[in-house]
Amino acid sequence: MDSECFLGREWEVLEQILLAQGPGEISELPITMGDLLGDDGLGTACFHLPPDEVAVAARFLVAIDAERSVADHADEIARTFRHGDIPAGYLEILGRYLEKVRDLYTAADRAGEGVAKLVEG
Repeated sequence: MDSECFLGREWEVLEQILLAQGPGEISELPITMGDLLGDDGLGTACFHLPPDEVAVAARFLVAIDAERSVADHADEIARTFRHGDIPAGYLEILGRYLEKVRDLYTAADRAGEGVAKLVEG
C-alpha cells in the first residue's frame, strides 16, 4: 500500500471540491476531519481518522468521479488565479490528487487501518 499522499498547498482546493460532493460530515473526512492529535498553534495540525471512518471516506471517494468533480469547479478554481488563468495542466493535477487520496483510503480500508493526516496551513 502507498502509505503517503502529499497534497501540498492544494489540500484546501481539494477539500472545497469534495465538500460540494456530499454531506459535510462525510465529505470533510478525507482531508481535515478526524481526531486532533496535535496542533502547533501556527497553522499545522495532525489528525487521525480511525478505521471505521476510513471505510466511510473510502466509499465516498469511490463514488465520486474525480475528473468531473474538478471540472465542475473550474470556474471557482479560476477565480483563485490572477486574471482567472488556470495554469495548463493544473486541473488534471487536481484530478490525480483526488485519485491518490481515493487510492490511499481504499487501501487503508482494505487493510482495516486508520489514516493520519498532517495539514499545514
